[in-house]
Amino acid sequence: MAEKYSPMIEQYLKVKEQYPDTIVFYRIGDFYEMFFDDAQLASKELDLVLTGKNAGVPERIPMCGVPHHAVSSYVQRLVARGYKVAIVEQMEDPKKAVGLVKRDVIRIITPGTVMDEITDDKSSVYLGAICDYGYGYSFAVVEASTGENFVEDVAHKDTVLVQTVMKNNIREVVVREGFPQRLIKSLRQMQVVISYCEEDGIKSEYEPLCENLKKDYERSAYGLMLNYLEQTQKHMLSHLETCQIENEEDFLDMDYDTQRNLELTVSLHPNGKNITLWSFLDKCKSAMGSRLLRRWIEKPLVDQKRINARYDCVQYLCNNFMMRQNLRDALDGVYDLSRLIARCAMMSANPVDLVRLTKTLAAVPSVLACIQDDAFGRLKDVDPLTPLYDQLRDAFVENPPVVLSNGGVFRDGCNASLDEARQMARSGQDFIASMEASEKERTGIKTLKIGYNKIFGYYIEISKAAAQQVKPEWGYVRKQTLTGCERFISPVLKEKEDMILHAQENAVNLEKELFNNLLHEIQGYLPRLQKLASVLSEIDVLQALAESTSSYGYVRPVFDDDVLDIVSGRHPILDELMKDPRYIANSVHMDAKESILLITGPNMGGKSTYMRQTALLVVMAQMGCYVPAKSCKMPVFDKIFTRIGASDDILSGQSTFMVEMSEANRALQNATPRSLILFDEIGRGTSTYDGMALAQAMIEYIAACVHAKTMFSTHYHELTTLVDSIGCVRNMHVAVKEDNDKVTFLYRMKDGPAGHSYGINVARLAGLPDSVLERAKDLQKQLESKKRVVQQSYQLIEMKKEDTEAETIIAQLKEADVDNMSPRQAWVMLSDLVMEAKKDSNGK
Repeated sequence: MAEKYSPMIEQYLKVKEQYPDTIVFYRIGDFYEMFFDDAQLASKELDLVLTGKNAGVPERIPMCGVPHHAVSSYVQRLVARGYKVAIVEQMEDPKKAVGLVKRDVIRIITPGTVMDEITDDKSSVYLGAICDYGYGYSFAVVEASTGENFVEDVAHKDTVLVQTVMKNNIREVVVREGFPQRLIKSLRQMQVVISYCEEDGIKSEYEPLCENLKKDYERSAYGLMLNYLEQTQKHMLSHLETCQIENEEDFLDMDYDTQRNLELTVSLHPNGKNITLWSFLDKCKSAMGSRLLRRWIEKPLVDQKRINARYDCVQYLCNNFMMRQNLRDALDGVYDLSRLIARCAMMSANPVDLVRLTKTLAAVPSVLACIQDDAFGRLKDVDPLTPLYDQLRDAFVENPPVVLSNGGVFRDGCNASLDEARQMARSGQDFIASMEASEKERTGIKTLKIGYNKIFGYYIEISKAAAQQVKPEWGYVRKQTLTGCERFISPVLKEKEDMILHAQENAVNLEKELFNNLLHEIQGYLPRLQKLASVLSEIDVLQALAESTSSYGYVRPVFDDDVLDIVSGRHPILDELMKDPRYIANSVHMDAKESILLITGPNMGGKSTYMRQTALLVVMAQMGCYVPAKSCKMPVFDKIFTRIGASDDILSGQSTFMVEMSEANRALQNATPRSLILFDEIGRGTSTYDGMALAQAMIEYIAACVHAKTMFSTHYHELTTLVDSIGCVRNMHVAVKEDNDKVTFLYRMKDGPAGHSYGINVARLAGLPDSVLERAKDLQKQLESKKRVVQQSYQLIEMKKEDTEAETIIAQLKEADVDNMSPRQAWVMLSDLVMEAKKDSNGK
């Protein structure tokens, strides 16, 4: 016979059966409780005490719990580790409930739908939804806490899809059942949570958001995302912005590995100083500004007009110091409007949120007054929402409580009914104070006082010694005995208690009603508030870039289709960190005739830093920021590829050499003449001659077929003779100062090849024993006298560039299941393939 649990546990088990993949937080009074396996898991993950509960069966069931007022921090910790949490609330007042209190799930919090639980205001949490339409993927992305969302199309290749998920900072991906297991495995290896949803229809309420979605598969991915959000949030998401179509051609393309190698937003050394380009440039005044700055860094522009428009704004703010300072002062009053809007839309805002909204609206006129120059174009014409501010400005007390049910949120005079209810409550409080004084006088007990608690209501408290003096005619009834005192009630006190508590409860209920009415009023302003938030965050980023430009002496880049010419360029971060010795500036020059720099020199000499510096300056320039250099002329690059540093990809089981070859392959296959390639010591993961042969073949292939501007550092000095046969290669080296066997790094780049590798000299700097160093010198001489000279000939680079676009189209055609396509789907596929075929070798 099956065990029969208590009614409450039966109620819990029904909820758990509906949400088996979640940890159920089950509200009981002032605590959220967890039971059975959830309790054991949560107690381990959250360091909670695991106890037991009587549940109507012989054995106590496992149980643990957390206080309701502190639940966010516990939920955040679980979600950060990849778990999903179902929040079960009491749906009625336990005091008024007949029988078992009704409970239900009000929200499911998952790694991709975190909102109020976000602990770092500057971080963004993204949810993705993927639709496989046979010859490509449609990828919908949403930031649930702000309403930002977009759709992009992704090539039908596993590596491209995984890279797209990773570089968009996706925490959770929604797919249909039957999605390829190999891809699910790859995504899980990258710590992405996989969730499932089958419904992709778009409700009529969301249709206004879909005006840019023209293709069925784009709507399918977007619908998948919307339905999953509704399943987890349990209500409509009215704060979502109009969905945008994001094309990779609109941005400087960098894969996930390139973003990591350049430490744009995430440090490779999280236990170190942890400085990234984002954290270095982040002089934003608001969290929403900081988040937008991150997006600009991760997705620089390729449209010169848009880049120059940003430059014009930065230049104006740099030229007008007082205006910039006034703007920064005004932005001090701006809070995270994007997330405040979302909370208002979701009806989860608290009184403090609305006070912050009010203060933000108060600061808007001062912000807009600083950007009335024509350089700011559309930004200066945004609606400051004065009517909404007028409605909010006199509503709240200066420091309202976070919890609405505590009362005391609204100012006196903002509502006549509320003032009346408060007056009744205050008169009752006055009566209590008056009664305490009169009772002291009537009884002669000077220690007598009247108090209140939620269990007994109002009571008369008398010390133990004085309690002996209580007379029956006073009408006191003993209610509670404590260690040092006795507590009594009286008929007069109880009569007034009902009036006082009713008045206080009435006042709180009126405040709740007024607050909810205000939230509904604010929801009528949502589209205009979202536009205002977008403008304020953009202004914040522009002033931050201007502040960095002025503080560090940056210059405005000039665009040239063929020439990359950076004079005295500096690594933006190291230039500020290194004071003694000072960071050494270096120049870069590449043009149509000399497009490949072959860089030699010792380890620790600065080759990798020089290459990173160049890439960072390109990223800064194309995101709209001035750059650290004396002058900068550059083309607008379409893609950056890097292979810098050596690290095994343990998660996917790939060795250093395999990772190196994979990253190199992405560059060779996808780079165009408008791309920038940075290869640092390619081929070091294999034997000398294998590595040298691969390095030479790659240089020849880039020169003959790709024509991208390339920086190629190497320890294979034999490759320096390539300049004799390949006209577009130019040798550069890291300068060092030699004194016998000692070398001093000068960190300066010079034309020409390095004299030799200085490996033994560097080993001497590291402190290796003299006997090891002397033996190494002898062996070096023997090896150099016998080593094979590698032939270099321009004839070797008569190569054919692989037509990746054609291969992609052929692969898509082979994968297409035409028998199961509708005529419309077949037409859409043909249209897409025609558009792909029309792109030239430059990706246009």
